[in-house]
Amino acid sequence: MDDGASGATGPSTLPPPPFWNETSVAGLEWWLDAHMGLASGLLWVGQLLDTVSEGEAHADTVRRLVAHADAVRDALYELYCDAADGRVAPLLGRGAALEQYVRGSYAWCVRVVGLLATVTIGLRTEPGPDWAVVKAEFRASAAHYPSVPPTLRDTLRGLPIDFTSPTEPLRNLPLDLEHFVVAMVELQGMLTKRFNG
Repeated sequence: MDDGASGATGPSTLPPPPFWNETSVAGLEWWLDAHMGLASGLLWVGQLLDTVSEGEAHADTVRRLVAHADAVRDALYELYCDAADGRVAPLLGRGAALEQYVRGSYAWCVRVVGLLATVTIGLRTEPGPDWAVVKAEFRASAAHYPSVPPTLRDTLRGLPIDFTSPTEPLRNLPLDLEHFVVAMVELQGMLTKRFNG
């Protein structure tokens, strides 16, 4: 504990970095770039929503969809933190199961952000959204929805990791993957319910 002699005033309110050092992220720069892009896009849609008139029913729906997209973003970050461990390397690299799924998921999420922005921008106008355009954007995004690679879970279970050990840093990796898959499925399900009519 710092006694103040160093000039520090107390513990930092910032979370610790996900990796021990910068070299831990070698090969994952694309992931961080994609993540920051998604986070920025969702923040932008949230700011647009703040300018929509009070009481607009469709705005509440978009807020719920943004919240689900936020859950996907958070699940992707948990996996990003797991991916720094060298033992996850067999799942990463061009064509590897996890990287293939994550890249496809970010690409799909970008389309979802665009869809939500289209609806929100429409809500700020007198005639409202052009629902034919919205539904066309939904169909385009749905065509790019990534499926879970069939080998992903088996490859993950085959990693040299004791997932039952309470001291294993990657013990939650299988659960983190499932949280991500569930978040993706839930978001796509909500989008389908709202825009596939």
